[in-house]
Amino acid sequence: MLRFPRLILILVFIGAAVPAKSQADPAPAERTTVSWNRDTLDFGVMEEGTILLDSFTVTNTGAVPYQIRSVRTSCDCTVLRYPKSPVQPGKTATIRVEFDSQGKAGMAQPGIILYDNSTPNLRSILYFNGRIVPRKKPKNAMGN
Repeated sequence: MLRFPRLILILVFIGAAVPAKSQADPAPAERTTVSWNRDTLDFGVMEEGTILLDSFTVTNTGAVPYQIRSVRTSCDCTVLRYPKSPVQPGKTATIRVEFDSQGKAGMAQPGIILYDNSTPNLRSILYFNGRIVPRKKPKNAMGN
C-alpha cells in the first residue's frame, strides 16, 4: 500500500526538478524592439483632485509582434488601457492613461511598468512627472 504514495511523491519531485519554460521569458527570437513617442508625460502643475487623461504611443520597430503581457503601476491612482492583442511589426498602438491626483500633493512621479517582449529587458517603464498643488478650501459663508 505504501508503494503508490511513494510513487506519486517521486513523480512530484521529478516534475519539480525539470525546468519549465517560463511564459515571462520568451526565446530571443520572440523578442522585438519598440519605440515610444515619449517615456515621461510631464503634466506640469495641477490642482489636487484633477484627473489627467492622456496617452503614450508605442511603435513596433522589430520583426515580430509586440505583446504587452501585464502592467503594474506604482500607485492605485493610475488606470491603464492597453492593447490586449499583439502589435504587428511597423504598426503603432496607444496606451491610454488616467491619473487621479485626489489626495496627492507636492512633486509626483508615478511609474508604469509594462511587462512585454521588448529587448533588452522584457519590460518598458513610463512615468508621469509634475507638481500637484493642494486644493484651496472655500471659505464658509459665515466668514469662518
